[in-house]
Amino acid sequence: MRRLRRPRYTPPTLTDSGPGGRRRLADREGYEQTATFPTSFPGYWANDDVKGLLYSIQRKVCAYCSVETSGLEVEHFRPKGAVAGDPAHGGYWWLAYESCNYFLSCNACNGRKRTSFPLVSGSNRCTYDTRERITEEKRILLDPAEDPVEDWLTIEPSDPTARLIPDPELNASEMARVQEAIDLLGLNLNPVARKQRSNAYEEAARAAANKHWGDLRRRAMRHRPHSLAARIVVQRVAPQLMPSAEEEMTDLLDSLWEDLRELLRDIRSVQERGRRITNADQRQLDALAWAIIILRTDPPARDSAFADAHLAQLFEGEERGIRNEILSLFRALVQEAL
Repeated sequence: MRRLRRPRYTPPTLTDSGPGGRRRLADREGYEQTATFPTSFPGYWANDDVKGLLYSIQRKVCAYCSVETSGLEVEHFRPKGAVAGDPAHGGYWWLAYESCNYFLSCNACNGRKRTSFPLVSGSNRCTYDTRERITEEKRILLDPAEDPVEDWLTIEPSDPTARLIPDPELNASEMARVQEAIDLLGLNLNPVARKQRSNAYEEAARAAANKHWGDLRRRAMRHRPHSLAARIVVQRVAPQLMPSAEEEMTDLLDSLWEDLRELLRDIRSVQERGRRITNADQRQLDALAWAIIILRTDPPARDSAFADAHLAQLFEGEERGIRNEILSLFRALVQEAL
């Protein structure tokens, strides 16, 4: 887990005129008229522009365990339907089509979390009628976009297995909450994530020992897998070398551009052999393009001119055929969204 930044951009699917936005308004109107919770939720959150928004935040790295995988699912942080252990609540249905309630998570984390959303004992759960006070809800789960997770989670310096623990500087109640969140998500129980995190921690420590600062800083970019392990090492040995927001943005743009370019080349190769690409391939292509469009529109650092300048460099360095295909793809998506 690492701190994530939510863009202010609303993808077309979730605007009031988009399919998700229209469903959101209809669900709220229905509840206000009948006091009945919606029970079915068309999966508009899986649309390409919504996926692209989430790629622009976390690339293909799980928001919880930090495993990098192509099998990420859009996960509702607060369950859209019934909440485990509180069947009368009806779920946070009004957030079903709000991007502020989405993360990309791997199958393991999504399967473990499911409809769980525990609160601190004795606290009240937010409802639609009290939704304006949702930030006061005393939840157990850590929100990577709201909570200072990089200050709350750490690894013992001498632990090569990279077991996540609450930071010893937390008070007793905070430590208990963070430990419960770690246990609920199984952050130390998933053998794949644990092994990868251990390797990332050892590699970051080795880079620091050998003074390979460039390598260490790249590993600490938040969109890279298990970046928290590297960030912990950086914070301990050379905090002044922590990647800046500008560096993280350009590295993320580079990574997304590379993903998009390689997918276009693979698609071209398939088409040259006389085969048609699948809908899944096209949707993946569109989602990656949307991620770059969103980063350019709502960059996490400086202003759009900075992102534009870096994108111009990427275009300049690309072969003409791929460059034209990317440009055509961008234009088609933006035009379709108008």
